[in-house]
This record gives sequence, C-alpha cells and structure tokens, in this order.
Amino acid sequence: MANADCVIIQGSNMAECHPVGFQWVMEAKRRGAKIIHVDPRFTRTSALAHTYVPIRAGTDIAFLGGVVNYILSNELDFREYVLAYTNAATIVSEEFQDTEDLDGLFSGFDPDKRVYDQSSWAYAGQDQAPGHDDSHVQRETAGALRHESHGAPVPRHVERDETLKHPHCVYQILKRHYARYTPEVVEQVCGVPRELFDEVCRAWTGNSGRERTTALVYSVGWTQHSVGVQYIRTGAIIQLLLGNMGRPGGGVMALRGHASIRGSTDIPTLFNLLPGYLPMPHHQMHETFRQWVDGIRHPGQK
Repeated sequence: MANADCVIIQGSNMAECHPVGFQWVMEAKRRGAKIIHVDPRFTRTSALAHTYVPIRAGTDIAFLGGVVNYILSNELDFREYVLAYTNAATIVSEEFQDTEDLDGLFSGFDPDKRVYDQSSWAYAGQDQAPGHDDSHVQRETAGALRHESHGAPVPRHVERDETLKHPHCVYQILKRHYARYTPEVVEQVCGVPRELFDEVCRAWTGNSGRERTTALVYSVGWTQHSVGVQYIRTGAIIQLLLGNMGRPGGGVMALRGHASIRGSTDIPTLFNLLPGYLPMPHHQMHETFRQWVDGIRHPGQK
C-alpha cells in the first residue's frame, strides 16, 4: 500500500480500528499519494485524508456504480490490461437479459422458488452456466469455494471481440447496466454533491493505468450490510477496469475485524468448511470419499 498513488478508504475507519496497517497509508501519503475517505461519519481517518466524502449510509452501490459509469462513459479503462486480464471481451449468450430488459430482474428468475436459473448466463458457445437446482447443496458444502482461484469451469476457447463493440460482450453489457448510475442519481441517492463525486472519479482514474495505481480499502462497514457482497464485487470491477489488481500499490484490501473473523474461516468454525478451505462432502454429490476427492481436485493435480 505504501506504493499506491491514491488510496480510497470506504466502509472503514482505518486510522482508529487498524492503526498498525494505517501506517502504510501514511507512508503513501508522505510519498504524495492522495487519500480519500468515504464514510457517513467524520472520524480520525477522515481528518487524515485529503478528501472526506460524507455518504448516506447504505448507498455505496449507487456511489460505486457511478464510478463504473464514469469510467466506461469516458473510456478511461486501462484497455490493454482489460483485454489481457479480464473477461470484458468475452461474448455472453444472446439468451441473457439484463435488468433493463426485464423490469429489474435478470433472465432465468423463478418467481415461485425466488431463485435464478443461470443457464442463460453462459458464455456464447458454452452449453450452459450452473443451474439453481443444487443451490441448497452449494450452501451446505461451501460449493462456491470449490473452484478456488481457478474460477468456475469454462471452455478452453470462448468467443471474444477484442474491439469490445459486440453488443453481447461483457464490456458492453457492463456499460449498459451501469449507465443508470449518473452523477445526478449518485447525488440524489447518496447525498454526495456532484463536484465532490467528480473529484473522487478524477482522482481514482487519474491515479490508475500503466504508470500509477490506486488501492481500495474496505472493512466491516461494507461487509455487515445485507448487500455487502455487491459492494465488494463492484469495487473489484472498478479495480479491474482501471488495471489496479495484481500490481504494487493496487488491489482491494479487506480489513478484518478484531475477533478473529479470518480465524473463523481458517480454523474453520463454519459448518460447511473443512480445514484448508475444503468444501464439506454432501451425500447428494459424493457417494464415496473418492468422489469427494475427485470433485475438489484441480485438473492440473495428479
């Protein structure tokens, strides 16, 4: 973090709650990095930041969505990075429909079970995305973790449009989806003045790209919201668009709580995990121990 050219702290009072880690924010500040704190409450973190952005509690999705829209509308993404390291150019099945097409819902919603059948969300040429029939099994086995950092299985070769002009490529779908988060909407929903929001957007994009990086920091001020997962996903989208993932001074930094939140998953104390972040076996999926082992083994392992 000391290598960052800008640090965005949102959902965290880092100076008071994580003072040891905050020293690296101060190191970055001494190097000339811009520090921005987005929080409903003015704290010591706010006092030490160059810019404090008061935001209405629970409206972070609209704020972050506005940043995504700013990036895409002004074509400020790090294009070379986006093409090489994200799925932005990958073409999605024409069966997929976004919320603007279905009055706020994505394609595949089952109103009776209130879950999504994700088969229409697959990449073009892929048979289907994972369905919803095993959703309870996913929960009981921490099945979402079974792919680990390798991601969900996809074909080795998928259809791509390197120009990012295809209407069904991920980039264009993202652009259409986030077009609704205009600066006016951000101001109305979040209570953040347009000038202040624009300052954050300019700092975030101006300190990203080939020569510069911005770090995004969050804590339980995000995760304890019922939609905290969406906060984090949107933050990750921003960092990927700007090329800030996997580079010194970049990334999305999660500051864990003081009561060993990380330890609860490392040990683990959760019902659906085994030590080493291994998913729990399930009788519907694994009749034998060998089936379970084969199910969690990566194809590259012997």
